[in-house]
Amino acid sequence: MTRPGGIFTARTPEQARLLLDFAYQRVLGPTMQGEASAGEVARDAELTVKQAHHRLTRLCAAGLVAVTGERKRGGRPVKLYRAAAPAYRVPFELTEADDLRDLLAALHRPFLEAYLSQMAANCRQQAHEVLLVMNSQGQLQVNYGGPRPGNEPSRGFGTIGEVRLSPITRAELERRLRDLKDWSLAREQEERQSEDAEDCLLGLMFTPGRLPER
Repeated sequence: MTRPGGIFTARTPEQARLLLDFAYQRVLGPTMQGEASAGEVARDAELTVKQAHHRLTRLCAAGLVAVTGERKRGGRPVKLYRAAAPAYRVPFELTEADDLRDLLAALHRPFLEAYLSQMAANCRQQAHEVLLVMNSQGQLQVNYGGPRPGNEPSRGFGTIGEVRLSPITRAELERRLRDLKDWSLAREQEERQSEDAEDCLLGLMFTPGRLPER
């Protein structure tokens, strides 16, 4: 165990794989906040107890989580799990990526593919078309899926493109995106248990750069 206060550095490819797998990150997170049973992890990660227990077992076998105690429940002891450290580091050389771009692609791909699939499902009832128009700033804008019928509320939003900004504006844009991320995470903590809460995919991306010439 590396606690308390230290950073656990992955030493094996198996540790690296588990730490970079979002499915296992969902289980690891609750154990980094303190001791938790498989049932509590399952509740926080929105999994079945069987799924949570299976993933906790693999994390324990890899030395990333440990059983640190028991709690009596109905006369039967329940195992308590705790993360090996409050933070983890994954050296690049332990990953399966050829380079940093390959690693970033692997980490982002599940979210991007899920986003594209869900947006396509949201647009299924709309006209299958691509609309090119000039926006209010006199720039070409590409819209997908056609207009929503009637006053049907939006089931998602996405935009990506190229803009040319000064360093001051770039810094302001990044600050606003970070503030928006913090705001959305704070709301998620308050609302995740609400009856009308709905799972959502959220992506905020920005970097200086441009599309390659073809």
